[in-house]
Amino acid sequence: MWSHERHSKILDRLSRDGKVTTNELAALLEVSSETIRRDFLDLEEQGNLKRVHGGAVLSDRKILPEPAFADRLKTHAGAKMAIGRLAAGLIPAGSTLFIDAGTTTLAFAQEILHHRDLRLITNSIEIAQMVAPHPNLEVLLLGGKPHAEVPATYGELTLSEVDRFLADFAVISPVAYHSTRGATNYALHEAEVARKMIVCSKRCVMLCHAEKIGKESRVAICRPEEIDHLITDDATDPETSLPRGEVHFAPFQCLD
Repeated sequence: MWSHERHSKILDRLSRDGKVTTNELAALLEVSSETIRRDFLDLEEQGNLKRVHGGAVLSDRKILPEPAFADRLKTHAGAKMAIGRLAAGLIPAGSTLFIDAGTTTLAFAQEILHHRDLRLITNSIEIAQMVAPHPNLEVLLLGGKPHAEVPATYGELTLSEVDRFLADFAVISPVAYHSTRGATNYALHEAEVARKMIVCSKRCVMLCHAEKIGKESRVAICRPEEIDHLITDDATDPETSLPRGEVHFAPFQCLD
C-alpha cells in the first residue's frame, strides 16, 4: 500500500473515532508499527493530527469539512463566476495551465473558453469534456483512477503524469485558506494532486470565495508564501494579504 493510501485511511479512521492506536492501525493496514509511527510524524507535520503515547488524536485545530461535490455546484455560484472571470483575465495567451478538479476551477474553465492559444492540463473530467470541442484551446486529461464522488482522476498515475510537465500556472481551488497555515484540502488524494501541480508550475493561482478565507481543513496543499495570486470575492476582508503574492477581489452579484 502506498503511503498516501495509508495516510488517507488513517485520517478517515481518526475522523470517525477521534483517536487511533499504533498497533490497531499496523494490524489493519498490514504494516509494521514503525511504518505507522512514520506516517503519524508526516501527518503531524502537516497539522492533521497530534501524536500521543501509543497512537494519535485529532488535531486541536478547527477542521473545515467539505460538502459533496454535487452540493458544492449549487452554492456561492455568483462568487465563483466572478472569481473565475477575474482569474481568467490574468492568464496571457500562449500559457500552459494545470487546473485541479473543483467547482470554482470549473467556473474558471468556463471563462477560459473565450480565450485562445492556451494549453490546459487537468485531472477534472468535466473540465476536459467542456474544453475539448473548442479548437482554440488544447486540453489534456491526466490519467489515473476515477473517483466515485468527484468527477476527476487521482492516485499515483495522476501524480506521475503531472511530473512530466512544466506549466506557467497552477490554478487551484482548495477547501480553505488560512493566513498562517496556507491552502488546505479535506481529502488527501485531492491535496496531493494540487500540491504536485504547484510544484510543477512557475506560478500559483488560488481560487477561494469568502467563506473559505480564514478557515482550515485537514490536509496541507501549500504555504501562503507559495501563492502568487489569491483570487477571492469582495465579501472577503479587504485586509487579507499574501506574504509575497497579490490578492484580487472580484465584485459579484449574489446568485445563490
